[in-house]
Amino acid sequence: MFLDDKGQATAEFIFVTLIAIIIIGSLVSVIGSNQAKTQAGDVAGASVMGQKIAETVNTAYINGNGYSLTLNLSTLNYGLTSSYYPFAFTAGISNSTGTGVVTVTTGVSSVAINVIPTQFNGSGSSNMNNNHVYTVTNVNGTIQIV
Repeated sequence: MFLDDKGQATAEFIFVTLIAIIIIGSLVSVIGSNQAKTQAGDVAGASVMGQKIAETVNTAYINGNGYSLTLNLSTLNYGLTSSYYPFAFTAGISNSTGTGVVTVTTGVSSVAINVIPTQFNGSGSSNMNNNHVYTVTNVNGTIQIV
């Protein structure tokens, strides 16, 4: 009789352990899925931010000398931020490849978008951060970002 009780306890222990492993495995799967969604959201947010910056830079360049626009990144950044996950990025504009490129980086994601002008602030590059307001001006074909 004592041996039967031991066998029953061992079988129950194995069964409970198997259920615990299945539950833990499903939780790991859910966490991984949420992490992938967050990273996909980062790429989409970086793309939206890059498109907005590129549109502003191209508009200032196309409209000619003296044309100026205000680029308010804080309002766009606010739209991409959730209560659980703040959206933070850095954006750089450069002409290192002979063409103008807006590069937006957030977390581990980075998006590059081509722009028409190749001269920025006279030095060839400009950096922007979230929650700032910038003035984009065309000065004789050179884009000034202040």
